[in-house]
Amino acid sequence: MKLLLDADVLIGALDRSDAHHTQARELLVGAHERHDQLTISAVNLTEVLIAPAADASLLSAAREAIAALAIAVHQPSEAIAVDAARLGSRHPISLPDAYLLASAKYIGASVASFDRKVQQAASRESLATV
Repeated sequence: MKLLLDADVLIGALDRSDAHHTQARELLVGAHERHDQLTISAVNLTEVLIAPAADASLLSAAREAIAALAIAVHQPSEAIAVDAARLGSRHPISLPDAYLLASAKYIGASVASFDRKVQQAASRESLATV
């Protein structure tokens, strides 16, 4: 299975103090046990790296952890940007969340997110969620 990760999943996995830490770790461990393909959009990766970017050593550690998790980074195309704009106008979601959904459609992935608005928008767009 292909899983496209929302930033909240990866932030939760990397930050032990995050409310979703346990749930995120379980999701990623399960995905690795099933040999799922894990991907994150470059847009959502930016969200993940904002907090650690304030400190060079934290940023380096975050990037190393992401690499160790074997998470591929998807580069959005112009077509995805156009679809993200459409999705953003149709649903009460942020621009990065619109990129998440548009990218999931494009690569045929299920969406992994803890955000209710994202889950609801994904459902309305007939995208599978985990």
